[in-house]
Amino acid sequence: MQVRWNFKLLPNQSQETTLEDWLVTLRKHRNYALRERKDGFETNNKDASTQIIYSYGSYCELDSKIEYGSCCPLTCPVLKHGFIPQDQELAFKESKTRDKETKKVLSTTIGWDSASGIQMKVTSQLRQSLPHFAAIDSCVLQRNIANLDTAYSNFWKHNRGFPQFLRRLDSFEYKPGRVILRHIRKNYATVYLPGIGDVKFHRSRDLSLIQDLRTCTIKREGGIWYISMLVEISGTLPELKPLDECLSVVGIDVGINQLVALSDGSFQENKRVATNKKKARRLAMRQRAISRKQKGSKNKIKAIKKLAKQQHKIAQSRDGYNWQVASTIVKTADVVGREDLNIKNMVKRAKPKHDGLGGYKRNGASQKTGLNRVILDAGWGDIFKKIAWLALKAGKPVVPVPAKHSSQECPSCGHIDKSNREGEKFLCVACHHTEHADTKASRTIAKRVGLVFPPNKKTLPADCGKVTLSRHQSLGVEARNQAYGNHRHVWETPTTGYLGDTAQTPKESPCL
Repeated sequence: MQVRWNFKLLPNQSQETTLEDWLVTLRKHRNYALRERKDGFETNNKDASTQIIYSYGSYCELDSKIEYGSCCPLTCPVLKHGFIPQDQELAFKESKTRDKETKKVLSTTIGWDSASGIQMKVTSQLRQSLPHFAAIDSCVLQRNIANLDTAYSNFWKHNRGFPQFLRRLDSFEYKPGRVILRHIRKNYATVYLPGIGDVKFHRSRDLSLIQDLRTCTIKREGGIWYISMLVEISGTLPELKPLDECLSVVGIDVGINQLVALSDGSFQENKRVATNKKKARRLAMRQRAISRKQKGSKNKIKAIKKLAKQQHKIAQSRDGYNWQVASTIVKTADVVGREDLNIKNMVKRAKPKHDGLGGYKRNGASQKTGLNRVILDAGWGDIFKKIAWLALKAGKPVVPVPAKHSSQECPSCGHIDKSNREGEKFLCVACHHTEHADTKASRTIAKRVGLVFPPNKKTLPADCGKVTLSRHQSLGVEARNQAYGNHRHVWETPTTGYLGDTAQTPKESPCL
């Protein structure tokens, strides 16, 4: 089973300087490769100083964006994502074979190479001529081009956004087999990073479970360095329990006042890690400090680092608390029912309303902005992902159900009306059923999962005789559940005759 583990790195001062220099060079390398592809496609190399050479090669259909190789006698070597390098030999892809008799390696040209293949060859030449490229591990540079190629291919194949030119790069990758674990101690361990050296990191997990170490990513968040390892460990995930074998279900309703309301009547508090009064004020101070500094000055760089550190603390606090909430929810029942929400559409800005006179009507944009800010601070999508992962490890199914009218539908009569709910109160206008609105919504979600359990035949326990003295039991005992009526109970005593004011004329108790 493959899992991803994150550890906090502890590089020394020289190693940290090297890591920062690598990120700067890798950012420039990625932006240069992206500009080269962009210009090659948009201009079709019309402004290129080198002459365009037409020959047998691959071509691309403009409608389907599908590439074909060696199919057309006259094709342009400029593909939808490509360009022509100055050295024409780099544009061809070669196939290497070994002769059985002479045992020599023979290379054969089989067609035009891809853009990533051409740029990787150019990168190898840059490592021989430029010292700051030579200092970086070759696999890191190749992964930098491969990640760009993935983003560029997603733009054409999956209609993703066009890759952006980065002003800041905070991560790079090593290929499998490059990173080596060394010197595993009780509280820390050492990892060998090619080009960097041995770097310590906090041992927050049992490293003896690792069978194979795959891709490793070095990233910087809030001025702190982390290593993310894709490791192979023993064991497999358990099979999900069938719904007909589950004995309990819990429905959850995410909200603002309460982060999560469970169908058993409990709540998970919304701490508002970024929108509470103290943290919001601190973030505003940090952002104002940046805007007041001179552009390009060292003081502005310091202010930016302070803001990044504050935002990283907030993100860590939210992440840790959401793990606790998700763990509590998964341990509650065998099945978790949640709303199938489209959070991306929920946090969109309010649409403008034209008044027909060249102006705009009030649309509640400021209130919608505040609501969007609180929803994003709560991290509903993050909670759903954590619940899905913890439930998968426990073998418990998570069932998303439609969220339509879950907070407006009456559980007693089924009446749906917008006026049934007012804030955290639910009062049906048809049957006058009342309940906590969030709890009612979570129970409606649990009901929509569709599980039917045997009826609970348990009854409330009888009143205990130890509550009242035995000499008073014959006169009457106040019932445990006094839901209707406000009666004044008068009890006879052997001394005064009645409890309470003895000067008044005693009246017969209504419960006797």
